[in-house]
Formats: sequence, structure tokens, C-alpha cells
Amino acid sequence: MKISILSISAAFSRVPVLAVSESSFWPPSDELSDDSSCVDVGLDGELAPYRQSLTLPNTYQNSYSDTIFHPLFTSSSLNGDVTDDSLTKAVIFIHGLAGDANTYFCDGLDISPSDVLVISPWFSDAQVSADDWGGANSSDTSSWTSTYWTSSNWVKGGDASPDPSRYTTSFDVIDVIIQQLADLKKSGKYKNLERVTVNGFSAGAQLASRWSIFSPYANNDSELSLDFTVRTIVADGSSYVYLDSTRPDDSCVTLEDTGTTHTCASFSVPSSASSCSSYNGWKYGLDFTELSANVYLEPYASDSDLLDSQVSTYVSNPEVYFLFGDKDICNCNYEGYSNPQISSTCYPTGTSCTPNSFGGTLNNVSCCDTYPDTGSSNALAVGCEEMVQGSNRLQRGINYVEHLNNVGGNVTYGFFEGGHDNAAFYASDLFNDWAFN
Repeated sequence: MKISILSISAAFSRVPVLAVSESSFWPPSDELSDDSSCVDVGLDGELAPYRQSLTLPNTYQNSYSDTIFHPLFTSSSLNGDVTDDSLTKAVIFIHGLAGDANTYFCDGLDISPSDVLVISPWFSDAQVSADDWGGANSSDTSSWTSTYWTSSNWVKGGDASPDPSRYTTSFDVIDVIIQQLADLKKSGKYKNLERVTVNGFSAGAQLASRWSIFSPYANNDSELSLDFTVRTIVADGSSYVYLDSTRPDDSCVTLEDTGTTHTCASFSVPSSASSCSSYNGWKYGLDFTELSANVYLEPYASDSDLLDSQVSTYVSNPEVYFLFGDKDICNCNYEGYSNPQISSTCYPTGTSCTPNSFGGTLNNVSCCDTYPDTGSSNALAVGCEEMVQGSNRLQRGINYVEHLNNVGGNVTYGFFEGGHDNAAFYASDLFNDWAFN
């Protein structure tokens, strides 16, 4: 069952009206400037009643004195001021590199059944005040400061920056959301909550997949006594974290679309390792020699036994799922890659994607490797670190799950019909089954 406009309006009533500033504040960043998805489902792009300020604990004993919060959108309050016995599941929708958390939230509302709590954290490029953002659970918010990231460091669990330095990380943000939900269930506010699903698409997939390796919440650590299951769904990431120093053999990384029947049975240290020394550094592997700006991972960098134990726990975790677009196969910026000469796949009408160093054109349309997520930017990473994992997103994804199975896992994965398309991901039968059933 999909949420209709009427049921979205009903969900509106679950959230107390928050104190927010006048609309001149909105949007606080260009990342939230496109409200078309929200308008399409009958919501104003500002989403004022859905904006919440989630306070973050001082986990690392930072000396910073202000209250730190993370901005997010949520269909029902996480502050403990709402009781809803109808909620049985929560789904956390993590946006891509564009930072459009509002789009992911509205898309999430549109597809989610009425018993699902929808949450979309904003890994922002701009710092906002709690008074402007709204949802503060204190009458005095003048000293509240939001998290934000001046780079894409958030996709690898990195520290929020630049101030307060080393206070929290993007991994911690997801952990805190889940702990808040656990506290709400224990308090009786959401007493029927059975599962929390963290899903990420594209850059969001990079964050979700890396978080799922190291978070005790993702791995359903029994010591947390969560009283619900945590699941992770990863879709169409540009790169992944390999758990040893091997990568797919050259036969698994051919410069063409190898389709959904692609397999990879052989892994070895890549022949380019000497010229691509960073191929196994974090965020691509578990070599933490050059680790920086990630306080969450420092314990693993200094304790190999702890790291080995964590990897073993992750490999045996049955609650990590992977889903790949069967046409996410284009690569416009690696010399020698053979893009399918199909207009609807890598050369879609109406697009003008850059940079396009090697993809050429078809019928006067430039190669586009991130369509329909964008019709203007080619975003597939083609550094040596990524290319040793595969030549396109679909191939990289299959190679990675083969790697996980090769090191002892038993990974659940599947495909949806489409290219780099978060809407097709959400509309797929597998996503709906894994997230909502």
C-alpha cells in the first residue's frame, strides 16, 4: 500500500507544529532548493512541521560548550512528545551527493505504508541554527550549533567539520537516530516498532555500506538491547570497502557492460597496486595508515584484534542487503570503456552531462553516466582506487558481493530495472519487500 495525499496529510498531524522562522530562511542551502518532489506529493518544500533538530551526545568528550544537533526530516517526532502505537517500522532514507534530503524524505513518504516512520537526515554543506531549522527540544536554543560537512567526507563516516572539530561523525548520526528510536520504544511511545531499516542510494549507499561494517547498531549488537532489528539496504554505490587487500582479477573488470549475469570468482592483489598505493586505504579498504578526520574509526586503526573481530561480525550479519540498477552501466570518463550505443541508456535525450572525456556522443547527445539522478553531471568515480573494483556501478556492485561471499559471507542481493535512478530503486519489488515487509 502506498501513502496517498490524504494519508500524508494525516501523517502531518502526528508531528507537533515546530517553531520555525519565516520562509526567508528557506532554503538554507542550494542542496535543498529543489522542492519538486515534495510539491508532487502535495507538500510545501519547506516541510516546516517535519523539520527536527536531533541533539547529539558528546561521545568523544570534546571541550566544545554549545549543544550540537543534526538537522533531519521525520514524519513523526523523535523527541518523545508523540505516542504512536501504529508504527511498526522505521526507514531512514540517506540522500546522495547532491544533499537533497528533502527530496528523499518526500519520496520516502510517497512510497511508505502508513505504519512506517520516515526519517531523512541531512548531511549538510551549510551550518544552520536550531532556531531557524526548528524542532529544538529546549526553550533556549541560542547556543545550538548544527553539524555540517565542508566536503564529501561524510560518505566515509568522517568527522563533522570544521567546528566543532572531532565532536561527532556521520556514522555517529545514524547511531544516535537508532538509539533514539530504541529509547522511544522502551518508553512506550513507539512500543510496536519491530525494525529500523537504513537505506542509502549512490553516495548515500557509500555511507550506509561503510557504516554497516563498523556500527554496533548495524550489526545488532546484543549488548545494546535494541528490542528491534536493524537492517541495511545498499544501492548503486560508486565504491565499496574491501575487507582484505585483494580486488577482482582483471577478468572481472572488463571495460564494458557485463550485465546482471556477471560473476567474479577470482581475487588477488591488483597488478596496479604499486602505482595505486591508495587502493586499499580508507574509504576503499581497511588500511588505516593514512586515516584522518574520522574519530569513529580510530579504535580500529590502533587495535588489529578489534578490527578483525568487527570484520568477522559484519561478514556474518544477515541484515545487509544490496540492490543494483540493471542499467547503471555507463562510464563517460575512462579511456577505452565501451558504452552501449543505446540512447535510452547512456545517451538519454534532453541531457547534457559533463565532464565527458571519453564517452563521446550518440545522435548529438553526450554520454551521461548518472542519469536520471542527474541530467547534467557525470559523477561516476574513475580513479584507480575505484577502477580496480569494476568499470561501472553494476559491475562494481556484483564484484563486491562476490568478494563478501568469498571471505565467508552469504549476501542477499538483487536488481531493479533502471539506471542510476533512486526512484526506480524505491519502486522496485525487492526494496518494498526488504524495507516494508
